[in-house]
Amino acid sequence: MFEAISGNREEKLQKESEDRQINFGREQNSYTQNATTDQVDMAIQESRSDLIKWQQDLDAELFELILQLKGASRREDGLYYVPEDATPLCNDLFITDVVIPQCKPFLARYYTNSNLDETRLLNSLESTCNDIVNLMADGFDLYGIEFIKFDDIMRIIKNIIIPNAFRALNGWTKKTDSTNFRRIESSYDAPVSNNKNKMFGIGH
Repeated sequence: MFEAISGNREEKLQKESEDRQINFGREQNSYTQNATTDQVDMAIQESRSDLIKWQQDLDAELFELILQLKGASRREDGLYYVPEDATPLCNDLFITDVVIPQCKPFLARYYTNSNLDETRLLNSLESTCNDIVNLMADGFDLYGIEFIKFDDIMRIIKNIIIPNAFRALNGWTKKTDSTNFRRIESSYDAPVSNNKNKMFGIGH
């Protein structure tokens, strides 16, 4: 009888020990899952904050360029974020150290309102693109850039800066703005015809 009681107690203790281990494992798994979820949420929140700041500080064209480099998406509420499964072409350091400083001048009003010939424009674009390529090659490990992605990055950048650069060709933007201004000004200065005694535009 004593052996039976002792055996039952050992089984009970063993079962309690197994239950504690199972519960501990469940708690650990729950904690790990929650921690991972919190880390993902924090990463998304941080990327969203960076995108909001860039959107506020930069021109629409340059911000669009950053969205492409980051692999960002737009939510239904209009806010941009970087999805967890996104594969950015580069990291934020490359954007702040290289992309913005190199590309922003081509989008500035002082540049598009200038009067440059084709040779100077092409030389400016070539120098800028060469600088970007050299910086990518020298700091690819710092900027999180894979060698096979060099062409993709440069294509995205060129699609933004080349059209904007040629807005300064021979003062095109300045001439266009002046022409539009003169048209608006002349429309305001034109005399208004007296249609008081006319019916449907007919009369003297």
